[in-house]
Amino acid sequence: MLSEFARQSNVVLSFPSHLTDGMHSDGLQGRYAVPQGFAALLSGSGLRAVKQTQSDDVQGAEIQGDEIQGNYVLQSAPQAHPVELDAMRVQGQRLNHDGYLANTGTAVTKTNTPLMETAQSVSVVTEDQISDRQALSVSQAVAYAAGVRVQSSGLDPRFDSITLRGYPVVYNGDFLDGLRQPNTDWLSYYATQPYNLERIEVVKGPDSVLYGQLSPGGLVNRVSKRPRQDARQEVQVQLGNHDHRQGQFDVGGALNDALQYRLVGLKRDAQTDIEQVDNDATLLAPTLRWQISERTDITLISQYQERETSASPRPYQRGEKLTHFWAGDEDFDKLDQHQWALGYELNHAFNDRWSLQQNVRYGEVDTTNQYLSAGTLSGTTLSRSSVALEEDMESLSTDTRLMATLQQGEMSHQLLMGVDYAYLTHDVTYAGGEAPSIDLEHPDYHQPIPHPDDMWTDDHGKTHRAGVYLQDQLSIDQWRLTAGIRRDWARDETQDHLAGETTKRRDAKTTGRLGALYVYDFGLSPYFSYSQSFVPETGADASGHDFEPTEGEQFELGVKYQPPGTEARFTAAVYQITESHRKTTDLEHPLFQTQTGEVRTRGLELEAVGDLTDDLRMTASYNFNQAEITRDNEGDQGHDLANTPRHLASLWLDYAVPWVERLHVSGGVRYIGTEYIDNANSDKNEAYRLVDLAARYDFGGRLEGVRLSLNATNITDEEHISCEGPYCYRGAGRSLISSLAYRW
Repeated sequence: MLSEFARQSNVVLSFPSHLTDGMHSDGLQGRYAVPQGFAALLSGSGLRAVKQTQSDDVQGAEIQGDEIQGNYVLQSAPQAHPVELDAMRVQGQRLNHDGYLANTGTAVTKTNTPLMETAQSVSVVTEDQISDRQALSVSQAVAYAAGVRVQSSGLDPRFDSITLRGYPVVYNGDFLDGLRQPNTDWLSYYATQPYNLERIEVVKGPDSVLYGQLSPGGLVNRVSKRPRQDARQEVQVQLGNHDHRQGQFDVGGALNDALQYRLVGLKRDAQTDIEQVDNDATLLAPTLRWQISERTDITLISQYQERETSASPRPYQRGEKLTHFWAGDEDFDKLDQHQWALGYELNHAFNDRWSLQQNVRYGEVDTTNQYLSAGTLSGTTLSRSSVALEEDMESLSTDTRLMATLQQGEMSHQLLMGVDYAYLTHDVTYAGGEAPSIDLEHPDYHQPIPHPDDMWTDDHGKTHRAGVYLQDQLSIDQWRLTAGIRRDWARDETQDHLAGETTKRRDAKTTGRLGALYVYDFGLSPYFSYSQSFVPETGADASGHDFEPTEGEQFELGVKYQPPGTEARFTAAVYQITESHRKTTDLEHPLFQTQTGEVRTRGLELEAVGDLTDDLRMTASYNFNQAEITRDNEGDQGHDLANTPRHLASLWLDYAVPWVERLHVSGGVRYIGTEYIDNANSDKNEAYRLVDLAARYDFGGRLEGVRLSLNATNITDEEHISCEGPYCYRGAGRSLISSLAYRW
């Protein structure tokens, strides 16, 4: 708790671990200046926090006043005569991330600004939410967050299909620890196991000022588990239907006074609704935190993963009917992926006002995609052809930030000046070939299939992204004002080995953001924000000019309310997102495209998260989202954007049964409304509801620390099919997973 309070207060706290051995704190209720916060946390411990002066790094001066940054050490407190004070009641926000409610999220501002003082919609999925639902993918973990749609293309273990406010973020909104997880735009994507995450931050709306090229819908920032003195440790085994078998562990601790470690591991051997489609994974993720000095610390974060599933999990579609028949081959069909990453997070405080933060990550992904494509049906015999897509990807992502906290009369500034750089190189080969047919009534899933040798694509690509940004968060009395500006440069180069050609393109873009929020003493925070985004486009128009980046802008008006003394937050927001420079048919040159297309999205978003009572926790959300094609040359102007439901709703409740001690029961329902299958609005996908249930029991006595859990997703096994144009996809069916864990 001490380390968490120090981190969120932007101060450095140093102490030998033996000083706090066996001690526990219940956290804070209320808002505190740093000295008062430490005093409250250390009350009754016999310890005190002493602020270090710049002139004396050993003999400190006792902390006084309301400093908000600095360097502190723990010391034994001098004995004093007890003084009895009048009773005092303190109300406010907890500063830790236990439970369902998180009070801070770094993704939206890259600072530790409380969410109640952030002029933007943010949903944080905490570690408890991930654990209670036993999420096997990031998509499952965020499924109950406001404005989030998952599985729009049905069951697909290859990657996390997530849309925010109607816009996909899998291509340009996938982040880990504040750094982009890039992709090749083919089938190679960095994978993330939710068991290795301590929270997931879902930022809604454009935010290119801090992150560069970004989906207009926002971003999903996954936050890795890292060393913490109060981190929960466990080992766990799982069994479930679809031959699900999984083991995982999460351990850590202090190596000495300066070094802490954490090690997370996972091994899964499982199938899916389709018996021949695997969902196997292996993960090993060690992290190490080194407190180099009182002012400097570095955390090394690494991971290695292996994944195997089908490269084409979609069943065979016969005309307009999606069958339950899988047309692949168990020996040939696969997505086999190996990835590793190594990076660090560096923090250095120059003094009480100025600090430096740097995030760096290098990673590699090697992916082999092989699948069989269904052809024509003659009687019960289905012809097939083979496809092979092989990719090697290397990436480097960096983000360096200089932060300053300055006071100017009644106004305080939290300045953020940053520069980020990302590099991606990849090699892609794409080939086709012949394959034997298969009988629908008597399928043989183990036939000899030669490797495809008809080369269609053989490319080598390089991508460079760089940006500089400036953000100022001003506090004037109870006003919280935010302004930011950024300049981006992008450079792409592709070598086509088959054609012997090299194409190059450059883009540059300036984006901005503004926000204003007012903090009332009774827990209400109304706000307004404006933000922009951009995404570089490929291709050229009829004149041979490279396409300009698509642009997004959002106006958002909202309110946040957290009743004093509660662990529940209620938010409401209305928004308008406009995406311009979309490609549409050039009417004068029908074989080419022009960038006159536009989509306007207007919506309402409601969310409630937290503890309703001591025994009942909840997440609830509703989203009305109307995405209209406002400019188009293909006759679709005025239509709804394809595959964008107007209505999304969810409710999850977790109840501690009072008459059965240590028993929790949980349940949730998600509603996905109707949506058009194409921009012509020719037909609709039906609405559907998915029901999830869970229960867990924590043993006591000699079995203290043992937890038995049962989780069921889509317990009614409702079949839900989503079509995108002529292609249809089936969502995941019923899943049952039991788990036994030991925690300490």
